[in-house]
Amino acid sequence: MPTSNISGAPGLVFSALIILLILATSLTVNASPTSPLTSRQTSPSICTKPPRDSCAFYADCLESQYHCGANGYPIGYGQNFCEKFGARRAELSAKGQTWMLDTMQCLQRELVPEATSTVGVTCTSLEKKAFASHAHCYVDSGLCALPPSDWAAIVAIVEFKTLFKSLDSFIATLKAGNGCLKAYLWFLAHLIF
Repeated sequence: MPTSNISGAPGLVFSALIILLILATSLTVNASPTSPLTSRQTSPSICTKPPRDSCAFYADCLESQYHCGANGYPIGYGQNFCEKFGARRAELSAKGQTWMLDTMQCLQRELVPEATSTVGVTCTSLEKKAFASHAHCYVDSGLCALPPSDWAAIVAIVEFKTLFKSLDSFIATLKAGNGCLKAYLWFLAHLIF
């Protein structure tokens, strides 16, 4: 794929949108008590095969083992953003909702090894592994193909203030932005020429 230097306001806006998106790192949601996102599943399989459309993995499989606290990755990022996205899913198009569910499941599946084995895992290493998975989960789940209305909804859900909460989330956002930018440039090069 061709590469290009993107500079100026459009490049900054694009990067800011991607950064905000990745900060939603572990997509979590403040859902109603009846929402499938908040229902607790006691089956041990939840930790080896996180169910689609559920945020229980973060508390039941990660926080219960590592006790990272309210500001740690499992609760402070994973569950928090998972629940936020779930509660506001109606703001996304059908394609955006599919992306949200695919991304949620990808982010959780990436942490199954940490949920099933505590050998050498700390809250810090768990957080680093989680953030390292964000870019590919977002892009592989179809982020780059979402309509502008979904991008606007995602930015509204994530909130700009979360953009600079951690260096790891900022880097993951830049990587996702780079993944989309490369895809767009490749597509444009092949469409135009």
